[in-house]
Amino acid sequence: MNRVRAWMTLPIVAVLAAAPAWAAGQPATRGRLLVAVTEPDIEAIVVAVGGDTVDTFSLFKGCIVRKGLQVEGTVRDRLAKADAVVWTGFFNESAAINDAAGRRPGSPKPSAPPPAWIDVSKGAARVNVPGSTCFGYVDAGLMAGDPFFWLNPQNGPVIARNIANGLGTLHPDKRAVYLANAEAFRRTLEKDIARWKLALKPLAGIRIFSAQCGWQNFSRLGGLRFGVCKGEPGTLPTPQILLSHVRDMKVDIVMVDPNTPHEYGDAFRELSGVPVIEVASSIEHIAGAKTYSALFDNLTQALVKSAGDRKQARN
Repeated sequence: MNRVRAWMTLPIVAVLAAAPAWAAGQPATRGRLLVAVTEPDIEAIVVAVGGDTVDTFSLFKGCIVRKGLQVEGTVRDRLAKADAVVWTGFFNESAAINDAAGRRPGSPKPSAPPPAWIDVSKGAARVNVPGSTCFGYVDAGLMAGDPFFWLNPQNGPVIARNIANGLGTLHPDKRAVYLANAEAFRRTLEKDIARWKLALKPLAGIRIFSAQCGWQNFSRLGGLRFGVCKGEPGTLPTPQILLSHVRDMKVDIVMVDPNTPHEYGDAFRELSGVPVIEVASSIEHIAGAKTYSALFDNLTQALVKSAGDRKQARN
């Protein structure tokens, strides 16, 4: 694939990392744990690991790299009562959470005890491609690599174990149960990964342009090749700029998200000359989806169908 390459230069900046301002929470002694989660797909893993000992809710909707990220207003009261926050280690998340909870420096001391913070990114494999692959700009918050590491399902077991360890700190008497649930999750997911690889094997070498962040991570499974073009993190370049890169990359499929502005999808369908498919990048946009694997089932089915349609059209 003719990927667009840009040498990425790092500006000299003073980075004030918006790391969690809350201290670790105290171990819970009884009852269910109230767990705030930054991503719906990771929330599904929390449910798989925590089972009936946790009540969960998602903090954000939409892209986490956008400027002005804010905790959804409908869950702010629940956040104030949370026993734990499960996050991806991405500073944009922690800044928004601390702001919503009034725990930024200089804020009055809150009455509620602080929750535990469980960083699920520890040990996860990263795609070392910062937010822009087209314009040579690297945002300081993205220097660790692409923040959407959970879109590589091979990171699922790592995420599950991080969750089990974190919940086990809060519920020590259930630690063994959490670790067993994480192991069961790993075994099931590995079977799913083998199934997806088999289904996608005939598509090896297919080049896909994604208008949505993060799908480069799925390339770690092998076979498929994803390309993206991002300018300022969280902002799509114009349809004309993206169309130019689609042509340069000589892609076989263009993939948009349900949240991709319609003018982009229309431009791709009318002017790119390649099939355009809509694939959700989170289970929150897949009707009836409850599990982490449902995200990749949906992706695999869409790609296999698109490849089949292309083959049929040629015949």
